[in-house]
Amino acid sequence: MKRISILIFSFTLLCGQASAGVIGWGATPSPININDTFSLTITGSGFTSNVDGGGANFSFNSSILNVTSVTIDETVWDFGGAGISTGSIDNAAGTVNGIMVNTFSVVSGNFDVATIEFLAVGSGTTALTLTEYGLNPWSSGGSLLNPTMADSLVTVSGVSAVPVPAAVWLFSSGILGLVGMARRKNKS
Repeated sequence: MKRISILIFSFTLLCGQASAGVIGWGATPSPININDTFSLTITGSGFTSNVDGGGANFSFNSSILNVTSVTIDETVWDFGGAGISTGSIDNAAGTVNGIMVNTFSVVSGNFDVATIEFLAVGSGTTALTLTEYGLNPWSSGGSLLNPTMADSLVTVSGVSAVPVPAAVWLFSSGILGLVGMARRKNKS
């Protein structure tokens, strides 16, 4: 009898844990300069079972990046209402907390979770550190998935692009100044 109880307990543990994949970041654009805006996507990959939903938090160095927006594709994550959230952006602390997605649809394999738009505010390299949002863990059919949370690095160069209209204005005013000085010299 004791052996049967152990087998039932072991079977329950195995059934309660669905297969997990990786929640990470899509490709990072390069080069990124100060004042550039760019987007990165939090993605899911390698999920062999249906994903009901989940959540993520991430942190970053706020002296290098700021988050301007978080967007969720509601054609994939169709739960609506309290089941979807773009989270809370805190650029002073360098965090976005509480991104949540949930669905009634079949989502497995590889998928997008959310698209994050950043503004590069300083030069250097920052880690984008992902953690699972504890109030909405990744699950499948009521079983926790426990995916691997993969971080990424973003490097911003110290070069700030000079806007073309300002450069043209500065160049033109310099040429006009030289022409004016040459005319004045010819009159004397």
